[in-house]
Parts: sequence; C-alpha cells; structure tokens
Amino acid sequence: MYGFKMNNLTINLFYNCIILTVDKNDSKAKAMAIYEDKILTIGEESVVRNEIENFKRESNENINLIEKNLDGACIVPGFIDAHMHPVMAIYFKTQINLLFVKSYSELEAVLKREDRTREEDEWLFGYNLMEQRFEDPGEHYFPDRYKLDEFCPNRPVIILRYDGHICSVNSIALKKIGISRDTLKEFTPNSGEIQLDAKGNPTGVFTEGATSYAIENATIPSRERFLEAAKKFTYELATFGITTCGVIVQIGETGIAGKMGSVELPFIKYIINQGVIEQDFVFYLATGKPKKINQVKRSFSKLFGEKKRYTIGGLKVWADGSFGASTAYLFKPFTDSPEGKTGFMILEKDKLYELFNETYQLGFPIACHAIGDQANRIVVDVFRDVINENKKLKSLRCRIEHASLVNKKILADAADLGLIFVCQPSFINSEYTWLEKRLGSERIKYVYPFRSIIDSGIILAGASDAPVESANVLEALHACITRNGFVPEQSISISEALRIFTYNAAYALGQETIKGSLEKGKLADFVILNHNIMTHPIDKLTELKIIATFHRGNKIFPLD
Repeated sequence: MYGFKMNNLTINLFYNCIILTVDKNDSKAKAMAIYEDKILTIGEESVVRNEIENFKRESNENINLIEKNLDGACIVPGFIDAHMHPVMAIYFKTQINLLFVKSYSELEAVLKREDRTREEDEWLFGYNLMEQRFEDPGEHYFPDRYKLDEFCPNRPVIILRYDGHICSVNSIALKKIGISRDTLKEFTPNSGEIQLDAKGNPTGVFTEGATSYAIENATIPSRERFLEAAKKFTYELATFGITTCGVIVQIGETGIAGKMGSVELPFIKYIINQGVIEQDFVFYLATGKPKKINQVKRSFSKLFGEKKRYTIGGLKVWADGSFGASTAYLFKPFTDSPEGKTGFMILEKDKLYELFNETYQLGFPIACHAIGDQANRIVVDVFRDVINENKKLKSLRCRIEHASLVNKKILADAADLGLIFVCQPSFINSEYTWLEKRLGSERIKYVYPFRSIIDSGIILAGASDAPVESANVLEALHACITRNGFVPEQSISISEALRIFTYNAAYALGQETIKGSLEKGKLADFVILNHNIMTHPIDKLTELKIIATFHRGNKIFPLD
C-alpha cells in the first residue's frame, strides 16, 4: 500500500491550524486528534489535549502522542468525487490524450508520432478531443473516416470526443469492425447512430451506444500495463485530496463501452486485490439486469468486506446523450442545428420505468444520467411513478447524474421527491465558450444551475465524471464560484462549493454518518491545505497547495 499506517498505539495530534469541519453548523476547530482510522476528538486545542489525556488514562495502554504543528495551515474533510469512471480513466492513461490539441495539423502530428512508436498490431486510441476549442472556427467539426485517413491510413484509429458520447474511426478500422454499406443491416445499436453520408456509406462516426462497435475493438493493455496505470491514477486522486469515489462500472454489453464493459469489473477487482487503490469506492453498476447488482454485492462482501472500503451503491442508467454530441434530449432543437435536431433518449420512458422499478424493489438506489431538459423531465416523472408506487418500501437516495439543463418545474418536482443532483462543475470549464451557440441565450440560464438547485432545496453533490473531466477538486471549486463568467447568477459561495465535494457527496453515496465532515468518531479522511480556503482570493483558488491527504488515518499524499 502507498503511504504509511499509523501505529494502533499512537495518537496523532494536529494543532495550530484552522479546521473547517463542514458539520451542520459549519463549525471551526483549532486541533484534531486521530487514533487508528478515526477522529478521536476535535475542537479547541486545550479541550482536545484534555480529552487525549483522559483517553490515554482510561485505555490502560502505553499510547504514544505525536504532535504535528501545522503553522496555520487549513484542514478540510477529504474530498469526495461522487461520480467517475475509474476503469476508463485508468485505460486512458495507456492511450493518447488529445486534450491540448488545438488544430487538425496538431492532431495529424500526434497521430503520425504515435503511429511510429506504438506496437505494430496496436490500434491508436485518442481521447479527450475537443474540436469546439480548435483555434480556427472553420475546424469546429468532428473528424470522419476521410479526415483520419489523411493522417493515418495504414493503422486502425479511434478518436473519442472528450464527453465520450461520440467517436470516429478511419477506413481501416471500419473495415476491421466489419461495417460497410452492405453490412449495415447486421449492426443495430441499442442507442445512437452509425452516421452515413449522402450515398449511404458509413462516415466512420458513431454516437452513443453505437460507439461500442469501435471501442470494443480497441487494444486492451496487459494486466501489468494496466496495473501501472492504476497506480498513477490512484496517486493522482490523492494529489487532488480525494479520499472517496462514487464509481461507475459497467457489467456486460451495456452503455457506451459495449463489450469492453465485460472487462471492467474483473479489472477493478484485480487492482483492488493488488493493493494499489487508496480511496474508498462506492460502486454504481451499469447493467440491464438489476438482479446482477445483488450478485456483485455478495461477491464484494466476500472479497472486500472487512472495513467496507468497497461497497455497492446501486444502479447506473443512461437516459440521453450530451450537448457536445448534440444527442442530449431537448424540448426544442439545438440552436445551431440546421436539421432541427432535438437529440434522443437512449432508453425510452417505459424501459426506464422497468429498470427503476425493479431496482427500487430490490432495495438499491438509482443513479440516472440526464443532460437535456426533456430527458430530465422524463427521468423525474419516472422517479415519481416508481417512488409513489413503492411507498411501503424503504425510501432510497436516488440521483440524477449531471442534470445539466432543467427548468423551475423540474427543480420543484425533483425537490419534492428528495432526488439528489450529482453535477460536474468542471463541465463549465470545457463548455462555456460554445454552449450559448448550441443552446441559445435563454436556455443557458438553466444550464448547470447550481444556485437554483441549492435554492430549490435539492442536495447538490459534486463530481468530475473523470476521465471526461479532470478530477482536480480545486479547479471544480473555482468553477462553482467563478463559472468563467458563464451565467454568473448561478454561482455559489466557497462554503457551498466545499460542502458539495464533502458532506453532500458523502450523503449522495449514503455515507454521511462516517465521512464528509470532520467530527468525533468519523473516519479520519482529511486534506491539509497551505492556506485557509475560505479567505483565499477566489481568482487564486486553483493555486492553493495540498500539503497532505489522509485516508482513514493513513497519509496517502505525499509519499515519504
């Protein structure tokens, strides 16, 4: 394991600091004592020292006290990312990151370089392409097979847009997949589309569920290579101060990953067994067969049940697509769509109801992806029907993931149902320059409407959707407050932003009784910052330094 484990007979006292507890009163403290994996006591330094002495006296053990003078640093609860995709994030660390590509000439250079250096039988897989941010507005279009053929005609290439809802392949990849005008009838995606040109030939562009035809053919790295990437991934999370993750894992042929989804769960179990994951994981399983959740839960209890570091949260479902791929389901067409596209549902309302109802009756919460306003309306309505029809059952914490475009009525109804919104502030960083063109000046007033969500009484939890966005929490907090000037009336305060990545995220995962705030008896998950985040200049928020990250009392960053 990374880091070190504190001796069971050692109390670690942190003092001369400002501690933001994020409890129900937003209390502040000046000292905190850790024993084993929990907070022994917290408060004023003199009170904390007295309680330490009382504990040592009553324990009848020779307990050491190690004091850590923090010289005015700031302690906050460990950050919690309520929604990410770790297997894809780890896999991408073995592939080609196109985040900083700003033109087609740069894309060509990257692909040609990788073509020279990769193994002969390896597909080139580029991810994080953001064509809307290319420097030349004339290049704000997603590449098709013909464009990719210009750059790399002799090796299969897959390019995945940063949001993961659209990809393209070159001609040799299309041939290896087996898709042509003559074979189209053999390929019927469960959602999305195989785009065609005017002559009925595949363009190499796939959206939503159809992306699986490409992705499932990508080269899967060896376990050794995957394990090394996993080590980098978990350490990166620690550098961001993250101690708990709500993770999406696909089971079988579901969702965007298609058949590659069948390897996600075995890979996760493998890297956990190898001891490289430092964070707690709460799993939301993407499957069309909710009964499989119970099977996975039983297997996890046998393998990882001792301290409940790896637990099952519930079901993950996709309702619609994304703004970037123009597949989010809207009431009115995309403003920049000459064809009048409104997007579409990945799963229709009846199928959503069937999955929600079965899952709810099994006792598992549902986390449903919804981006467009019409998709959010449908999802809220389905939740209402399922919750009202199962009133005799235990109330479950159900979630809408993203809830990107809503309206006042959707917010009011979601609040009445007690739904949780799990949103990604860093989406704003990636999309603020082009969202108004895509949605129009009126609709953007309720895009990522964090102020309206909180004011409506909905619990807002923070997440990254990594690898779609960076898991850097400080960048996400900055986006919550400044929004890069995008619809500034929807900004929230620093205290509210901190809460959505701590207590509220713990609540969304059903773990607020053991983490999410710094209180006596809770797990010792915390982050030490070099300055008080509450008084630090907002424009310099991302310049704050994470001095250390502690998970269950063990320091996981930096490594000693």
